[in-house]
Amino acid sequence: MKKSALVTVGIAGAGVAALAVAGSGSGKHVDLDDIDLSSCVTDARLQVTASPARIMLGESSVVSWSVVTGPGCSSARIRLNGNPVSASGSRTVTPSATTHYNLTVSLVQGALHQKVASAKLEVAYLPRVVIDASVPDPAGLLLGVLASPNGHQVIELCDVDIDLTGRRNILISDNVSLVAAVPCERGPRRLGPRVFVTDARQNLPLFTVRGDSVVISGFRLEGPTGNEVRGDEKRDKGILISPFPSMDPLQSVEVSNMEIYHWPGVGVEVEDANESGERGRLLNTNESAVRIVGNYFHHDRNVAEGYGVEVANGAFALIARNVFDQNRHAIAGMSKRKDSNDYSGYVARDNLILTGGGYACAEFIFEKCWQTHQIDMHGDDNRWYGNANWQCGVVGETMIIQRNTVLYTKGSAVKIRGNPVDRVVADNNVFKRDSTETVFEQTGACGLTGGVTNPIDVRRTNLFDKDPMSSLDKCDFAGDGYLDEFMATGVTWWARSLVT
Repeated sequence: MKKSALVTVGIAGAGVAALAVAGSGSGKHVDLDDIDLSSCVTDARLQVTASPARIMLGESSVVSWSVVTGPGCSSARIRLNGNPVSASGSRTVTPSATTHYNLTVSLVQGALHQKVASAKLEVAYLPRVVIDASVPDPAGLLLGVLASPNGHQVIELCDVDIDLTGRRNILISDNVSLVAAVPCERGPRRLGPRVFVTDARQNLPLFTVRGDSVVISGFRLEGPTGNEVRGDEKRDKGILISPFPSMDPLQSVEVSNMEIYHWPGVGVEVEDANESGERGRLLNTNESAVRIVGNYFHHDRNVAEGYGVEVANGAFALIARNVFDQNRHAIAGMSKRKDSNDYSGYVARDNLILTGGGYACAEFIFEKCWQTHQIDMHGDDNRWYGNANWQCGVVGETMIIQRNTVLYTKGSAVKIRGNPVDRVVADNNVFKRDSTETVFEQTGACGLTGGVTNPIDVRRTNLFDKDPMSSLDKCDFAGDGYLDEFMATGVTWWARSLVT
């Protein structure tokens, strides 16, 4: 009668196993390298389910799993979403966003052998979602709602800091409002909720608005650094408004009552898109399609970029009632969308540009630095001896600069680098600098004989050599017993809270 054999498998060292056979044989040892244990992974039977497979936010589901392997697989690792688990089990989960539960069986035998099964648990949302301090994963919930909006989606933030470090190009689609709840929004005595990052973006935006009927309002948006950084790879953006191509003009995108700071590239950038190759979705005939209003832009700076707001690639935007300080340029522009006749422009109205910022340097680290201007539009060409900064040519389409107060005096206030397709109008502004010659700069066409053929229309309503900061009053504007500083510039009124 033949004797039965007892087979034992053990793992020794760095994935090297020995197989011992006892019984009627000779008792010799063989290396496990001679036996293919990878089949115990490839032939394993995996099952993972979520029941129910679709829940509303706040509801629970049961995730169950099982793994059946062949003999000799006791050393295989079983993991659920990266965490070790037994061969079978279940758990109750309440995720804040749609989640894939990945069940993995793996074994190292010379190389990694792995088999995976997955179950999707879909999380749906009510049309209004509140993210406050009671939410265990505010970043996950925010990302989940933005990825799966429910019709006209409203996301309200209240008393919360949301860390989105590591996230880039977060899409905001049609009919989404990402706002602070009314009791928590920025105000005379409140800083408002905060959304922030601490890592570099590789020049990519945090949020990308590609839809229509979008509102972003009432909270702080903090970038990775407030220092005057240098380098092409350090031009990170807070919000990029860049609609999907369509033949339909964009109707309503608003960024309002925000504090947007520490973005070395640009706080808010607006671009255009179309399908025809000519005019895009943003036109100078509809100045309020993109509204950037009532925000505080500060310390958005790179020595070669660093803008509060930029309008580029054929876009058009209304930039109104904002406060700018410590940016390289408060408002910047690029002439047109490449290879098209879709020219850029803006209406800059009722803004306050404070004394700080304007620091610029040449691209190379050993080149000189200087104080530059605050309101800008680039041309579409360069002189033959130029440095590729688009200093002349056609300089966008329509720029209306109206009822702004510019207290910055370290350089000129406005620089228009070429001749506009339509016009540049400067009307009813207040400047701390003393004359037209110190406030406005304009270049013309490129070439040795190029000149200004469509000059800035500087109206007689502009005021120069005015310093409204020299005489400030105080008043309790919030009605809470605390005084605020009050400044009347001659075109606008401003109040600043003295309560920290």
